[in-house]
Order: sequence, then C-alpha cells, then structure tokens
Amino acid sequence: MKTPTYCLAIALVSCSVLPVATGQQVNDFPRADDPLHVRVAMYDALMRGNHLNEGIFMQHVVFPPAGEDRALVGSQEDALEVTGAMMAAYCHRYAVTNNPEHRQQCHEILMGIAKLEKVTGVPGVFARSFNRTDRPLWHERVNFYPIEWHASTSMPGYRWEGDLSSDKFVDICYALSVYFDLAADEKHKAIAVGLVDRLVGRVVDKNFKLVDVDNKMTLWGNFCPDMPHQALNALEMLAALKTAYRMTGKDRYRAAYRMLIEKHHYDDEAIMAKVIWPEMWSVPWDDKLACKSYWQLFPHETDPSLLNKYRMSINRHQYVWAKSEYEHHGEIWFPMLYSVLTGDNVVTEKTITALKNMQGFKRTKRIFTIPREDGSIEHVESEEEGNAALMIRNYWFGRHYGFVDPAW
Repeated sequence: MKTPTYCLAIALVSCSVLPVATGQQVNDFPRADDPLHVRVAMYDALMRGNHLNEGIFMQHVVFPPAGEDRALVGSQEDALEVTGAMMAAYCHRYAVTNNPEHRQQCHEILMGIAKLEKVTGVPGVFARSFNRTDRPLWHERVNFYPIEWHASTSMPGYRWEGDLSSDKFVDICYALSVYFDLAADEKHKAIAVGLVDRLVGRVVDKNFKLVDVDNKMTLWGNFCPDMPHQALNALEMLAALKTAYRMTGKDRYRAAYRMLIEKHHYDDEAIMAKVIWPEMWSVPWDDKLACKSYWQLFPHETDPSLLNKYRMSINRHQYVWAKSEYEHHGEIWFPMLYSVLTGDNVVTEKTITALKNMQGFKRTKRIFTIPREDGSIEHVESEEEGNAALMIRNYWFGRHYGFVDPAW
C-alpha cells in the first residue's frame, strides 16, 4: 500500500533537521560598488544566516534585546511571499548551476512549506508563518491581527499565524510550480503534489473560497463565482487550477478550470486583472501576483483563444510597466518575465541598469514598544533587517534566462 502523500510530508517534516536561524549569525554586508554577483551572494548569506526559520524565510527580523536568539520576532504576515521568492531564486539557480547543494536548499524550503500546513492541524489549511515557541511573543500583539496567532495542537511547542489570503495562496502555488518544474526529484515531487492537491482541492470543495480552520472564509480569500470578486482573483484561480491539474493529473481541476471559464467567464475577467485607472489603484504588489499567475498559465495553456486572452491581460500590465522607474525591486522582474512568456523582448538598457544597480537591505536600529504580560509597556532599542528576496530572485531569474551576465 502506498503511503499517503500527506502522511509522507508529515513524516519527513518531523524527521528532517532544518536550520534554525539565530540572532545576527551573519554580519558581513557588501559594499554598494561591489560586483552584482558579490552583492547577491552576500545578501543570500545574510538571508540564510539571519532569516531562515526551519525552512521558511522571515520577511523582517528584530534582533536581541527586543528579539530572540532565533529569527522569530518581527512582522511575519508576508513570510510566504519571501519564502516563495527564495524558492524561485534557488530553483532558477539550480537550473543554472546543477549544483546538488543548491537543489538541497530547494528541498529544504519545500519542507518548510509542508510545515506551514502541518502546524495548523488541518490538511489543506496553511499558516502564514510559524514559530517554535511555547509562549506568545510580543510581536504577535502589535503586527497584523493578534487574534490570528494560535498555539498548535498538531505540533506542540509551536505557534502559527492564520487567515491565509489570496496573495499567499498564489505564493504557495507559484513556489511549488517552479519547484516542480526545475528542482524536484521524484520523492519530493510527491510531497509538492500532495501540498498543491490539498491546498487547491480544499478551495474547490469550499466553492472557490479560502477557508480557515474555523471553516469560515478568510478576510482576503474570495475566488468565488457566486460572490463579487476582483478580476485579479479570477486570474489567480485559473492559474492555481492549471497548476493543480498539471501536477496532480486529477481531472477535477481541469473540469473546474473549464467550468469557471465556460459558465462564469473567468477568462474574460482575467483580461482586466490590471487596474490602469485611477493610477493610485495601479500598484506593484498586484502586478507581482499577476506575474506569478501568468507564469503558471502561459507555458501550459494550449487553447489559442485562452492564450490570446492571457496575452491581452499581460499586455495591459506591460502598458504600465513600460513606464516604470524601477523604484521597487519587484518591478525589475516584470519585463524579464514578460519577455520569457511572450517571446517579445522588452528588456531595455534602463532595465539592465536597474538590474546592475540592485542593492539589498541595510541593518537599521530603532526603538520598539513591547507590551508585557502585566499590561505595561517597555521601550527597547534593537537592530532589525528587512529582506533581499526579490533582489536574489531577480538575479537568478535573469541568469537562468540570459538577461544577467555572470561577470556583472
């Protein structure tokens, strides 16, 4: 009898020894004028040394005395975006180097994502983040929604952050699809398939809604055809179903994909995924989600009519991207991705200059207001770090597809 994939994932998570970051393990920062490949390597070392938490990457780390001796304290609601970007970076890097150590680091992130499911205790429900701690940590009360932090019943001694949103759903599907294509061996493919099957399958079972452990739809979990939803969410749901069908081979996902198109016209909604006007609503974080969705659709869709609609959709994005001043690292990815998916090279000298000039975070110091259990507050000065995940992802994506010269 075959071992169920969910059980296999839990067993591997339980027995794997994954690195746990400690406060300020790595302290070497590159100079701003170092070669790009040196900057990327040094920021990668900072990410692995200071942000890696049992297979997932923290978006923001606060060091002692306000923090812990591990990467536990800081805002964590977007840890899946950072983890997904690092998974993609490492998968593209493995495609370039074919280095077994680089592949192992992809497997390591997979097991971190698997732990995000295990810690909730409900198959198909994923946490935003988790921490190995037997007590609530102060950041839980000041970042995101305090009510969404829970003590794990399936992993005693852990706490996890709930209310998974549509964007984190996209991050998981994107990360696992890139991993499946570029870095997974057969053993780890089975784990990735199980994770996608349970995540997307639960959404399908709940009428295309992300439903938390309390069986209620999460705050930003609406892909439902029977409820008003954003056009971007229609694009995201089609991408997830395409990935689920491709990875699992289960016809239920192909059937759901066709039903949302033929009955509810999600393909037409997807054309309008990019908000162009008013300009204040045209935001790069929505563009990033669209890009992750296009990545799951374009290479695997064979229907010319649907491909034409997805091309119309991404062209609306490119209309805006062509004017970008690359104020955010995420925006540098857009023209590279567009060029790879459409075959029309829109990477300009301006893009190349932005790639060459990418910088990571600076370690900063500020005073944190820490609530105590007795109701008092304490002001503590500590160092903190942001993350360099998008910089690292841009570099290795560019290396993989020939936009970045390794000599830079």
